[in-house]
Amino acid sequence: MRLPTSHLNDTARSAVRFTIIGLAGTVLQYVLYDFLLWLFAQRDGGINNWLTNLAFVLSFVLEMFSNYFMTTYYTFRSRPSWKNLWGFAGSRAVNFFVQMGFLNLFLLVMRRWEDVIDTDRWAGLAAILAAGVVNYFMLRVIFRKKKEIQTQQQERAATYPIEDLSRTAR
Repeated sequence: MRLPTSHLNDTARSAVRFTIIGLAGTVLQYVLYDFLLWLFAQRDGGINNWLTNLAFVLSFVLEMFSNYFMTTYYTFRSRPSWKNLWGFAGSRAVNFFVQMGFLNLFLLVMRRWEDVIDTDRWAGLAAILAAGVVNYFMLRVIFRKKKEIQTQQQERAATYPIEDLSRTAR
């Protein structure tokens, strides 16, 4: 079966796969976030910025675990390793602060329209989406760097075969 992305180059295919995984992660994180907002509102009778941030942090952490495996296996066709786990965790740590920054910026800006929209829900979704673009470019560097180094080594080996080098050294 020919996939609809088979005509694309490797970079474009990984971008499409990243988008699919990103959408799945976004939906998962937002559903968890929305559920936690509802749960906190039931328990405390209302939501404040502290509870909004707590719901966001918990949903981010849970989504991050699932996203690592989906990104590793599906997006970049790689295997889990300590190196890409630490790289992924590092990029997600940066992404976490980017998301939290966006969340609190959007909360601050959207509070003006609190009577019209559900600020906590929309600010969370906007923060997740805005940070997704930043995350793609960070992860692309982490997962592709190793592959590009291997490709360069293979090209050098094809250009300068080892047996040819050993003959010239004699």
